[in-house]
Amino acid sequence: MSFRSLRILILLSLLGVIAAVTYWERWSVAQWRQPLQVVIYPINGDNAAEVAHYIAGLDAAQFAEIPEFVRKQSERYRLKPLPLPQITLGNVVAEAPPVQPMNGSMLDTLRWSLKLRYYVFHNTPFWQSLGRIKLFVVYHQGEDGIPLEHSLGLQKGLLGVIHAFARPEQDAQNNVVIAHELLHTLGATDKYDSNLQPVYPDGFAEPEREPRYPQKLAEIMAGRIAVTPEQARMPKNLAACVIGAKTAYEINWK
Repeated sequence: MSFRSLRILILLSLLGVIAAVTYWERWSVAQWRQPLQVVIYPINGDNAAEVAHYIAGLDAAQFAEIPEFVRKQSERYRLKPLPLPQITLGNVVAEAPPVQPMNGSMLDTLRWSLKLRYYVFHNTPFWQSLGRIKLFVVYHQGEDGIPLEHSLGLQKGLLGVIHAFARPEQDAQNNVVIAHELLHTLGATDKYDSNLQPVYPDGFAEPEREPRYPQKLAEIMAGRIAVTPEQARMPKNLAACVIGAKTAYEINWK
């Protein structure tokens, strides 16, 4: 066997191992037999002292309403109570994750995906991370009225990149965004249109409600409460959110 053929064989073997590990992770998490394990890695997105001070004050209790939300919502669909998901706070990561190309080619997206995988491998302990959902939360000072960068959650690799505000008064809404991306890693899809308006009926917390508008709650994967056919508002906290029937199906609750 030539050296070139050997290199190709090694590369294909590595890709096969990666694919097998990825499949196993997704399968094991989707069974919901063990408590969901989630690790949050904070990042100073502005390299600012104020953001560093905010991150230094973080603890796991700040995110406790997320696993409570997941377990409470599961009771609407599952006969057997769901084990309480576990959220832990990982080390602060110094380097920001690679930026996703918004209008790039397929090749650009592939390059970004490989860079993101390497980023995760470089910044998390490999063996301890297997079967765990890894959420990189990039904190910003932010400006009123100006939205942050788009957050994302990927089922492949069980990872998410969330952009959040480094402000105590935004903690509750940060948790809404984190929960939304967490559910993406479990297979849930977005339920809003290009105008960020919840899509009927799957993006409505109460699709049978009469009159249909205004809705009182948000379907978590729609991310907003439909007030009129053209207007929607962000929920203040997870208490104003539900996991709808289609999302429950997508994450293997039905």
